[in-house]
Amino acid sequence: MPARFDFLWLGFLRKIEIRYRLITSFILVSLVPLVISGLLAYRETTRATQDKVRAYSIQVAKQIAQNLMLRMERIEDTSEELALSDKLQRLLGDYYSGSEAASATARSAVARVLLDTYGSLPDVNQKYLLDRKRQVIDPQIFAPLASSIGRVAEEAPDLSGRAWWTLYNGGHGQKSVAMLREIRFTGNNRPAGILFVGVRPSYFFSIFEGVDLGYDSSIFIVDASDGTVVVQSRESNANTVDPALLEGITASLTQHRSSDFIAYTRADKTRYYAAIAQLPHTSWWVVSATPSDKLNADTRSVRDKIIAIGLLCFAASLLLSALIARSISLPLQRLVSAMREAGSGDTTVRVEQAGGDEITVLSRKFNEMAGKLQQHKEELEQQVALRTHELERANRKLEALSATDGLTGVANRRRFDEALVNELRRSVRSGHALALLMLDVDYFKKYNDRYGHLAGDECLRIVARVLQKSSRRASDLVARYGGEEFSVIIAESDTAHALQQAENICQAIFELKLPHADSPFGYITASIGVASLLPDEHTSAEQMLRIADQALYHAKYQGRNRVVLGSDATQDL
Repeated sequence: MPARFDFLWLGFLRKIEIRYRLITSFILVSLVPLVISGLLAYRETTRATQDKVRAYSIQVAKQIAQNLMLRMERIEDTSEELALSDKLQRLLGDYYSGSEAASATARSAVARVLLDTYGSLPDVNQKYLLDRKRQVIDPQIFAPLASSIGRVAEEAPDLSGRAWWTLYNGGHGQKSVAMLREIRFTGNNRPAGILFVGVRPSYFFSIFEGVDLGYDSSIFIVDASDGTVVVQSRESNANTVDPALLEGITASLTQHRSSDFIAYTRADKTRYYAAIAQLPHTSWWVVSATPSDKLNADTRSVRDKIIAIGLLCFAASLLLSALIARSISLPLQRLVSAMREAGSGDTTVRVEQAGGDEITVLSRKFNEMAGKLQQHKEELEQQVALRTHELERANRKLEALSATDGLTGVANRRRFDEALVNELRRSVRSGHALALLMLDVDYFKKYNDRYGHLAGDECLRIVARVLQKSSRRASDLVARYGGEEFSVIIAESDTAHALQQAENICQAIFELKLPHADSPFGYITASIGVASLLPDEHTSAEQMLRIADQALYHAKYQGRNRVVLGSDATQDL
């Protein structure tokens, strides 16, 4: 390397950090070729797309013009046959004979001849014959219509040659493509009249069907003499074309081109490309117009993809160069930082050992030293974690015991209160009924007095087992409410089911045949109050408890060893 470049490499670049030098070089190497190739591809794609559309659209315009001429020639051929027919020649001779009777007869017969000729053609909606004075030969035609058709004939150029086509506006938004041709007597070749045939624009619509150039193109026929739109492929309120398009068509006429591809800008600043083709012997042109922005959509897509790829390459280069730069500087930074932390007493710090260079060897030795200290620390943490887990398990067990009655093994009062509130909320959401049973062991105090507290405790345990056996669903909850009182929550239960379950419990306790000498029944029995509700958002746990407790009171009042259904009305008894 020449010495004159030493300043660049040593004096300038060495002042920049290595990672930034790497990042810049990667970006330049990846983006510069991509930008150059992208610009070339965009330009070539734009040119190729325009050339393709130019060739195809001109060909389509020519084909449409040819098909239009064929359809127009069908109408012209029919009109020529009619003009040369003996019947029409004879009627026109009678019309000009000077005899009023013959003229009137001919006037009426002309309409029938026109109807016979064109009646089978559904696209022909107007057919009239005009005399030499441009007067419609039809006794039943409305005067305004006759005048309108006469004006069209007056405006027509020399009709001694080919038929002449124009756009006729009959009023009320009804337009026709009109053909006018001169009729001459076959005997002396003198003018005999003008034939006016109006064709619906739909007659030409089928030519446009199936022609789709894409790019939101539109196809229409324009009269270059005045800019009037004769037929168009899409519904539009536009009757004339933009002056800029007419200027392009005029320029093609000046250069004697029957087809061309031009560009023009509309008044709304929209750029268009148009393929044009002239209909022979007319001032009509087939125009296939394509918005420039739609035509260039593909090239813009290529451009956008190039930009996206460029951004992706930029991001990839930035990332790759940053990774390489970090692979050089980061290991040293980490090792220095780890040494500082270890010097401060942190033995958990480790240095990444990826690679096979000298920094990796130093990192491995450092990690081995710190690992021995960390191993002792982890053993202590494992012991602490084990003790913590055992403590959490003991806490869960205590929590379960705190919700269980120690004597009977069923839920205690605190668990019951929580469950009743939760079941009420769930029933309100689901729209299902909820039942609550309140049970009291009859004459239990006398049982305790006679048989002792140990026997009383065993009696309560037996009753609790009966309740658990009778409440088999997972959603049912049996709880000791207090003393010799128990409660059962029955979710999603109607009144009949709740009463049946209460009766079963009452019968099961009686069938235990636990002797009770101080009870009129001779055995241990129970009284049960039932509350069954379809709760709403205003129903409270206290309300259900009051209903069940009042029902329990009535069960005792009515002689015990029975089931009583409570209701809101029973609260006042």
